[in-house]
Amino acid sequence: MVLSLQLWIYISVFRSRNKIRLLTEDLYRISNMPHAYTLQKKKMMKIHIWMYCLFVILGMVFLEVTFFRSGMIAYEQQELLDSEIIPAHLKKQLADLICVTYAFTILLANGFSAILPGYYSFTCNCMKQFFLRFEMKSKVLIARHDYQRILEIYKEMNVTMIMMDDLLSLPVLVSVINILSTLFWFGYSFAFGQNDNNEVGIFISTGFVQYFVLLLMTLPPAAAANQAATTAREIVLFLPGWFPKRYSIIKLLVCRRFQPKTALTLGKTYRIDKSMLISAIATLISYGIVLGTLGSVQSSND
Repeated sequence: MVLSLQLWIYISVFRSRNKIRLLTEDLYRISNMPHAYTLQKKKMMKIHIWMYCLFVILGMVFLEVTFFRSGMIAYEQQELLDSEIIPAHLKKQLADLICVTYAFTILLANGFSAILPGYYSFTCNCMKQFFLRFEMKSKVLIARHDYQRILEIYKEMNVTMIMMDDLLSLPVLVSVINILSTLFWFGYSFAFGQNDNNEVGIFISTGFVQYFVLLLMTLPPAAAANQAATTAREIVLFLPGWFPKRYSIIKLLVCRRFQPKTALTLGKTYRIDKSMLISAIATLISYGIVLGTLGSVQSSND
């Protein structure tokens, strides 16, 4: 299921690759504007990207190693070798095929799982920085009575954020569902599974940490970008009050162009905010407790 969801996300993103390229170009163009990004911020962004790539690669390797050292694959191979249904001359080949399949599946699932959260996180961080810099720049432009420049800058950032949400809201929703379901599986296996092997516990813990980081790379950055966008929107909405002589003109421009509230969402339905992460974790814990209780009751009845 995890791999199927990730393949769907990858195909969806691949089909929209031209629009995503335009989105990336818009982000790059805005980042080169004087108000948008400092040189230090650009360097820090590159460092964070390399650190994330290193984390993903090391996490995939460590997860692969701990999986094979846990003995889970050896148990399935032994069941296949002891089977009386499978012909003897095929057992060795099928056992090797299982090993290769598991290795490929783990690498593919973790690789696909990390692509979209990483890209989404860094684009959200870019948007947040743009809006924060806009907030600082707007004070200077208000002092210069240059309201047109304020509206132009905000329009560019607003259009880019709308494009970003149109392209990524549905894939990100599926990605979050995939991450939460995987976290639930790892957490439930660790809490209620009967695993005497320490290597199995390390494998489960590593997977849980890796996917929890992916969740942190998705929801909090989007919530921060939404908060910065809300602050920037408030500046634009209150802009007519700074120019009493042109109040009617500015008010008309603002109402025509920026009346709908722009925000990053999940599936164009759920607005991402700070409370969403807490709600998601609480939901996982609640379902885990319920299933764990049902499992205990069923075991006692048996």
